[in-house]
Amino acid sequence: MLSKFGILVTILVLVLLFFFVISLGAGAFSKDKIKPETKRYLKSVNILLIIIAVVGAILVLFL
Repeated sequence: MLSKFGILVTILVLVLLFFFVISLGAGAFSKDKIKPETKRYLKSVNILLIIIAVVGAILVLFL
């Protein structure tokens, strides 16, 4: 079984992996100019991933 620290690291790695996959799919790393709709989408996704990471950290560290 994983310890609390191992679970926290796993959650953070998965959030980082989701960030890269979603950013790649939206074209954030391409050399073309990003549309404003895509920027808003990526900003919303980043906020959601930050919330997931914070909630996961709180759950792992305090429960």
